[in-house]
This record gives sequence, C-alpha cells and structure tokens, in this order.
Amino acid sequence: MSKRIYYFSGTGNSLKAAKDLAALMGDTVVKRIVNNLKEDAASHDIIGIVFPVYYYGLPKMVKEFVEGLDISLDCYVFAIATCGGSVGAAFRQLQDILETKGVSLSSSYKIKMPDNYQLMYSPPSPEKQQQHFKLQEEKIREIARSVNNLTPSALADEGAIKRYFGSKLYKAFKPYKKASGFWTDERCNGCGICERVCPADNVNMKENKPCWGSKCELCLACMQWCPQSSVQYKKGTKGRARYHHPYIKVSELYNNQISYK
Repeated sequence: MSKRIYYFSGTGNSLKAAKDLAALMGDTVVKRIVNNLKEDAASHDIIGIVFPVYYYGLPKMVKEFVEGLDISLDCYVFAIATCGGSVGAAFRQLQDILETKGVSLSSSYKIKMPDNYQLMYSPPSPEKQQQHFKLQEEKIREIARSVNNLTPSALADEGAIKRYFGSKLYKAFKPYKKASGFWTDERCNGCGICERVCPADNVNMKENKPCWGSKCELCLACMQWCPQSSVQYKKGTKGRARYHHPYIKVSELYNNQISYK
C-alpha cells in the first residue's frame, strides 16, 4: 500500500504532526509543500494533507497544491489542521476542492497547537506549549489508528456560524501583499536561514542581508527561525517572543522529503 503525507509548515507544528503520524503508519513518505511542487499522486492509496489554519482557511500554497494534485478516485484522503483555535472554513474548502476531482475527504482532524501569529501577539508560555504537545501526541495515536484502518469520518466541521465567518475573514487573506513589511534589525548576521526555510522561495540574500519578494505565504518561518530574532515586521514585533516547535530542528525544513519504514 502506497502512503504519502504532504505537509505545509512555517514553525514546525505541522511537520511534527506529520512526522509522528508517519512513524506510526509505517512505510510512509512525508513531503513538504513548497513553491511549485508538482506531484502525480494517482498511484497512492492513502494521502494525508497536514497544514496550519490561516485566517480560518487553507494556506494559499496548500490550496493551490491540492488544486493541481492528481488523486485516484478510490484513494483514502485525510486532513489534519493544526491551529490555536478554530479551523473555520479550512476543511470545507479542502473538501470542495477534492469534490471537483471526484474524490472524497475521507476523514479530517483538528489538533490544537501553540498559537504563533507573531504579527499580533506573543506565543503562549513554555508550560502551555508543553500541554499542547502532550495532547498532540495523544491525538496523533488516535489518528494513526483511524488512518491505518481506513476509517471514514464525518467532516470535522465546527458549525455553520464559524464556517460562515471563517469564509468572510478568509477573503481578506492576501499574504502576497504583506512581504513589504519585513525587515531586519542590527542583529542580522547574514546567516541565510530565513532564505532556506522559506517555502515560497520569497527570501533572497543580497549583500549579506535578506530581501523579501512578492510571493509571501505569511508563514513567518523567516521570523520564527531567525537565530538572532532579527527579522521584524513593521513596528509591532520588536521585543516580541518568537516560536518554533522545540522538537523540530531547522535543518529538517531544508529536506523536503522524509521516508519512514
């Protein structure tokens, strides 16, 4: 049986969920969704899509990736959304895309993880983060049992009201227009990590300093993984704590494919 998990991650939250699940599933390839990733997935029996919730919906790159993905009609497709609160319209959006291909979303799962939208607030305390991590491990074991048994489930929908307001808010999500707000302070040492972790290839080093283009996904990987905490956004992030999953190494985001036996 051919099994593949595709994940999108800026902080490592979704990568951790994908890795833990793949280890329990066995014989699974995990691939990061990055700029211009093209996949023929028609030969896979099980496909998982793991992603964070952005503006109560799908990250733009995830949406575009799934729209271009070839999937067999009898494939078991599942989704995991990592989020700090509500999934909003994310699962409904994904289901709608799959239905245009004649494919069903077999099961969907929400995993609460430390919220990390640094443009608006600091991450939760380390103690609260650990609480999330413990619950995530329990949830992944539950998901692994369901996926390995090909168990279908009803859409993990949070109700019409949240879905409605999620859809409305998502319409304002225009990440490509946000990149001009990024800059680096005097602590930047030109290490280039921001360039390497960007899934959109939107950060380029020029004269030993990062420059942002117009393809931003607003994943904040450049900000969260900067070892000097020198990447800022406008005036609101200076002095604000950063976050990335403590059990993920930055080098794991450089390798876009991992295999589990």
